Amino acid sequence: MRRVDYLITDVRRISRNQLNPDGTASIPDEEILQYLNDAQDRLQGLIGATKGVDKVFSAQATINLVASQEAYSIPNRVFMNKGIDLVEFSYSGSTTDFLPLPKLNVFNRNTNTDNYPYGYFRRGGQIFLTPVPTSSTGVLRVTFEKTLDDLDKRRGKVSSISGLTSTTFTSLVVDSTADETSNPNLSTIDYICIVDKDGNRRAYNIPVGSYVSGTNTLTPAAGFTFITGDTFSVDDYIVFGRWHTTHSQLIDEAESYLIHYAVESILHKDSSGDVAVQNAKLKDLEAAVLRGIVSQTSEIQRIPQLNFNEWM
Repeated sequence: MRRVDYLITDVRRISRNQLNPDGTASIPDEEILQYLNDAQDRLQGLIGATKGVDKVFSAQATINLVASQEAYSIPNRVFMNKGIDLVEFSYSGSTTDFLPLPKLNVFNRNTNTDNYPYGYFRRGGQIFLTPVPTSSTGVLRVTFEKTLDDLDKRRGKVSSISGLTSTTFTSLVVDSTADETSNPNLSTIDYICIVDKDGNRRAYNIPVGSYVSGTNTLTPAAGFTFITGDTFSVDDYIVFGRWHTTHSQLIDEAESYLIHYAVESILHKDSSGDVAVQNAKLKDLEAAVLRGIVSQTSEIQRIPQLNFNEWM
């Protein structure tokens, strides 16, 4: 899908809310971004509620065990705080030793300790192991439905970095495109994310300690460390907020839906007579996306089996 800046341009053109010659606008980009994010949230919810659909937004995370620790958080956003599909456990940490852990209920909770867990239950977006493992060599592999990253436009490009290590950095300098005028802006935002030119994750959820507009220097809050696997480099891009990117992670076929959802929202706000036409178009686009999602592929699907090897 195209970068969100281009979607904003299309929304302005179709809704006849173009920028003024002096660069001002009756409807700010931040409002259009909110409509686009609302559209993305709605469509993911509709897709997630559709029966018999493969997990379109599935993701996977590995979590190292900590001795005598019962609860573990997933290092990402789980859809509706409950979209866990599978939890596997490897006693050695090797990828060849993963076996599925049975899902239990909270009343099966066992806070006694043992070498390895025999099951788990979910509560408040966390995974609780039963019994509590004493080993620190095991690894959990969690397959889950992720909440899509929210959308934001580019707020500046990284031109230099100081003190970059595998776990943190001291400061970064933003180039001349640094956003110091929007609301919020680099001086007032609480968190930033850093993505590459295609919106792929580089470093997420960086708390802003300070920003000096004279030198365009941003310093992370004291004690900041990267999420495991994150890093960034010169020429990556800054976006505002936690879990944000410049490109929607929806399927490409949903682009028109996002645009026309935002257009319909603007026309409705303006009490425009065109809102009925846009509403009808939006319903057609929504139905088309959902039809495509539920359509069967030509793959041969075996009947699900708890132990596939029994029938081999």
